Amino acid sequence: MAVSPSRFRLRRVFAGPVRSTARLLARAGVRPDTVTYTTLLLSVIAFLVLTTTHVQWAYGTVVFIMGFMDGVDGSIARLTGRSTPHGAFMDSAIDKLTETIVLIAIPFAYRDTTLLGVPLDMWAMVCLAGWLLTSYFRARAESLGAHDLDVGPGARSERLFMLVVASVLGFLGHGLVVVTLVGVLTAGYRYWHYGREIREMEREERGAGTAGETHHHV
Repeated sequence: MAVSPSRFRLRRVFAGPVRSTARLLARAGVRPDTVTYTTLLLSVIAFLVLTTTHVQWAYGTVVFIMGFMDGVDGSIARLTGRSTPHGAFMDSAIDKLTETIVLIAIPFAYRDTTLLGVPLDMWAMVCLAGWLLTSYFRARAESLGAHDLDVGPGARSERLFMLVVASVLGFLGHGLVVVTLVGVLTAGYRYWHYGREIREMEREERGAGTAGETHHHV
């Protein structure tokens, strides 16, 4: 099997610091859902920072902390044995909400701005659609029995980090264009990859059924 570009995820770079932070917070008695709600608060702070001050590096810093803490809540849950289906559901739902808030902050802050002849609010809409579809395709494929799920050029951690880097460098608008393209490409790749895997599963099931019928008649 070919190695997917997704085998090399940015979150592996931060795995050590995330675990260390999780251990400290777990020892202090901090619950995973507290950290999850903190990421939501941080997304609101990022929105307010950008729309009221237009200081891109400050916005990027808050988004980075938000993304970092998003990994911490799951790590705390695993360390303390508090991983539950409800917690996983809540974490995924708030992830999508935080993404929406930090993305719509950009056109709110820079109204009437165009990039490559396209209004910034249109870039944000397409970006949000791509990011949501990326997650939806994965969730739907998993529910249908697909196993090779973490695929595509840009998972959530990569897309957020690209946005952070662009913000710190002062090119947030261009960063939005980049993460839009990465999100759409990832969604498209996942649609193709999951579809292929599910079709292969269907062929294997039909083959197994045919073999079983042949064995029964022998």
